[in-house]
Amino acid sequence: MRNVVLICLDTVRKDFFDEHAPRIRARADRSYEQCRAASSWSIPSHASMMTGALPHQHGVHDHNRDFSGITESATFLADLPDHHTTGVSANVYASSGFGFDRMFDDFRDVSPDSRFPEGIHVGRFGYEHKGEGPKKFLSFAKACATHDHPIESFLNGAAVELDKALASLPVPKLLDEGASIIAREGVKTAESCPQPFFMFTNFMDAHAPLRHVRGYDRSLHDAPNTWSTADYDKWELNRDKAEGLERNREHVENHRGLYRAAIDYLDRTVVEFIDDVQAATDHETTFVITADHGENLGFPADDYLVGHDSSLSEGLLHVPLYVVNAPEDAVSDEEMPDGGTTEGGPGGDTTLVSEYVSHLQLGDLLVGLAHDEVPDVTRERIPAELIGSSIAQPPENPEFWNRMLRCVYDGTEKIEWDSLGESSRVRLDPGRPCWQERVESDVGGVVEELESEFFDEEITAYKRRAEGAEGEGVDVDEATADRLADLGYM
Repeated sequence: MRNVVLICLDTVRKDFFDEHAPRIRARADRSYEQCRAASSWSIPSHASMMTGALPHQHGVHDHNRDFSGITESATFLADLPDHHTTGVSANVYASSGFGFDRMFDDFRDVSPDSRFPEGIHVGRFGYEHKGEGPKKFLSFAKACATHDHPIESFLNGAAVELDKALASLPVPKLLDEGASIIAREGVKTAESCPQPFFMFTNFMDAHAPLRHVRGYDRSLHDAPNTWSTADYDKWELNRDKAEGLERNREHVENHRGLYRAAIDYLDRTVVEFIDDVQAATDHETTFVITADHGENLGFPADDYLVGHDSSLSEGLLHVPLYVVNAPEDAVSDEEMPDGGTTEGGPGGDTTLVSEYVSHLQLGDLLVGLAHDEVPDVTRERIPAELIGSSIAQPPENPEFWNRMLRCVYDGTEKIEWDSLGESSRVRLDPGRPCWQERVESDVGGVVEELESEFFDEEITAYKRRAEGAEGEGVDVDEATADRLADLGYM
């Protein structure tokens, strides 16, 4: 048995990753070139990665954002009884606040307000202790002095205040959005936890809001130091499509440039993290790098959308899936019954698997790797699904933005349909990651057959039932709500 580390690069689409993450690709033994996420935003996608089930099957989606109903026995972790399971996440949804931690033996949440997880969470402290100026500073200083981890608590406070002080100045943002923290805490966990282990990590740095950070490569973007993706109205683009894009062309180009720089930064950080974990462990350790979903960036193939709301575009579903340090007895080209191919990859010896792979089979891959095997997880046809909006309250036309979407991949096409009765045939090109073209509408006859084969309940019936069962949601504190608002979810 071996250690396995799942590295989820939140919001990273396949085409931008392949262009701007050459270091990870050079290390990889295997790349699943046609990997698709099972859904298009964090909550349902993470639940599908863990359970191997579609959102309407595991029940975690827009109308129920609570992971606490998913037990370890319902996940692939149940097939790793000899592994210590642990997680380190900067994703506010894939955290203890929403019950994601309950699947693991231990778990660490990190955030810009808690760069040292052992210390005081600055955002929560701020809401719990009202007041301004010296009085609040004195309260925080006293809390640090009496805390079990006073130095870490003080450093958390100093980091937040430094970020605030520099926010309005024309200088790079000094601290990243958690990548360096995840790397540090992940290595500490690898050093201290029992082996063999399975480790889940989530790196959030490619997720909006994006701003130039001190560690970013300046040559990859032209955005001013003071500019942020929060500085323009993405709903204007999503509403007005190509016309909105033209009015906001400079903003969108800045957005794409910062996204490139963030992926390049993650590439450098993750490779160093891989080296440090390998040095810290006695067991062989395999690393699986993927993304929970991608990002629409206003391209015609993205339907001119920006963000990751209310869409099953290729920009959102086509994600990287790379394996670093695979077991030596990796299956060969001839042993892949579904037609995978072995070619010279970016590292020279990378096996490129050309058949479809869904995140629904990610657990099978991780369990196989943990047992020194590389199972065949390819499929000829795969489904994906989105139930409702990632935005708690879309600012307009809620019926459209909250609709339910489904699709099925088959060869060079994808059939897509929604709960409002729209359907289309979409053309794909295996050689062009994240590209698509809608070529036919009203393909309802095909939809009926696919719906009965891949889904347990008809789309409109499930959508009505999910809306009717919607409760009050997870009771989160004010600091968590603020973080969700910063990320565009509220």
